Amino acid sequence: MPTQTQEIAAKLRSTVTRLTRQLRKQNVSSEFSNAELLTMSLLEQHGKLLSTELAEMERVSKQAISQIINRLFEANCVARFPSDEDKRKVYICLTKLGEKHIVATRKIKEEWLSQTMEKIFTAEEINLIQAFLPLLSRLVEHNGLRV
Repeated sequence: MPTQTQEIAAKLRSTVTRLTRQLRKQNVSSEFSNAELLTMSLLEQHGKLLSTELAEMERVSKQAISQIINRLFEANCVARFPSDEDKRKVYICLTKLGEKHIVATRKIKEEWLSQTMEKIFTAEEINLIQAFLPLLSRLVEHNGLRV
């Protein structure tokens, strides 16, 4: 018999998965895949990364991240530049055009989410969600090692 925490975890996983799908559906007007948008978001967060670092963060193969980077490079959304210390290493960074795409995509998703929340939740329920966000953030920031 599952514990109460296990039951809550199952419901949370299911709910977060469904919410993520709903947010991804808001991306229909974008010319970029979710993987490409995630790559651009990571570059926005970290400034510059090696392709191996991107592959590790996204948990994809080096070949898969290379394909994503190549598509983004062809679309002028990322740039490549060699490391000052080791010319064999090539960093990837977001271009101004890439930043524009990320901001536009984020705005579409946030507008959908805020409009939906205002439509279906009371002010008190929105305050409850706000109170829960630090806990959810701690969960997300956990290193993910299996126990």
